[in-house]
Amino acid sequence: MSKVIVISGTPGTGKTTIASILAKKIKGVCIDLSELVLKEKLYKKVDKKRETVIADLNKLVPRLMEIIKSVNSPIIVEGHYAEIVPSKFVDAAIILRTHPKELEKRLKKKNFKESKIRENVQAEILGVCSYNALNTYEKEKIYEIDTTSKTPHETVELILKIIEGKGEKYKIGKIDWLAVLEKEGLLSDFFK
Repeated sequence: MSKVIVISGTPGTGKTTIASILAKKIKGVCIDLSELVLKEKLYKKVDKKRETVIADLNKLVPRLMEIIKSVNSPIIVEGHYAEIVPSKFVDAAIILRTHPKELEKRLKKKNFKESKIRENVQAEILGVCSYNALNTYEKEKIYEIDTTSKTPHETVELILKIIEGKGEKYKIGKIDWLAVLEKEGLLSDFFK
């Protein structure tokens, strides 16, 4: 079985671009969870209000395991709920993080609805993807990279360091947007 790298993070942190570049660099296979769910209809229902589908984990997880077990090259699984990959298959879980102000700008550029921008920025501030990873994987496997002012290629270079075992600097727990925003006097901008 192959090495599995999980790349998670709130929408807008760069997961899809970074996972694609990383897959090419390490000659691996990239699995975009959102794409897989839509392509293979692995969802329960469509949430029209939030403009998204609700993945059917009872279908998605077995399908994902089937793919992981059948591939002989490194695998990158990317998505904001990538913690569905069982820990025993995962070599490293990388959570991409972005300063909430920058994330808000990126989501506006993607034409997200205001309610969806608020939901995702608040999730980033609270570290939801990091929290989910901590509830799934051993802490030693989890890393966070602040993508705020990094290019996708710079972020990929950091991930390569992590894969090589040189990522101590990026261990989970060093990014705290609540504290940063409080210090910047911006916290109330996001929780009205």
